[in-house]
Amino acid sequence: MTDQIDHNDPERLIVEEARSGDADAFTILFDRYAPRIFSTCFQYTGHRQDAEDCVQETFIKAWRALNQYQFQSAFYTWLYRIAANTCLDYRRKAHRTPAISLDESVDVSDSSVQWQIPDDRPLPDETAESAELRRLIHSQLLILPTSMRQIITLIDIDGFSYQEVSEILEISIGTVKSRLSRARQRLMKLLKQMENKQLEQVNSAIRQKNRNQDN
Repeated sequence: MTDQIDHNDPERLIVEEARSGDADAFTILFDRYAPRIFSTCFQYTGHRQDAEDCVQETFIKAWRALNQYQFQSAFYTWLYRIAANTCLDYRRKAHRTPAISLDESVDVSDSSVQWQIPDDRPLPDETAESAELRRLIHSQLLILPTSMRQIITLIDIDGFSYQEVSEILEISIGTVKSRLSRARQRLMKLLKQMENKQLEQVNSAIRQKNRNQDN
């Protein structure tokens, strides 16, 4: 039995046209989702060129597998799953740790990749501090095991619901929650260690400066 087309859903009609082989319809989907998929791939790989390669591979796979999409979830959820698996496969084949530049500005069309980690603390210079926090989280996130980085990326950065993540990763909602809790705890531990290390470096520099002044 074929799916009943919802004529009130313009995106579904576009997907149906793409499934029938309409390249122009697929181009519309590409233009709509490529920036978000690039953001996702960059979060996984930490490198602009690798992210661009993964975006290209993601949409090639999606085009070839369109007939397998049965509207059981949102199209972007389905596409995200392909992108995530593509990035994981890419990293396994590359056999390397992501090389990132924390000062690099990553442009996507007219926008930029942003690390949307909430930071509600009162800050004297909120913009600068938030940017620094995103860079710090970015660097520590890449240290986490893949499963932990993936769950934080999905929920805390991309804003998926527990149900959507359950569908993407094909795990129970209970597993999603427990994995997220462990991942957040690990990330906070890494951030705390980084904070202590930076504080010790500052104290060491101050002690060295005092010694130089005494001599």
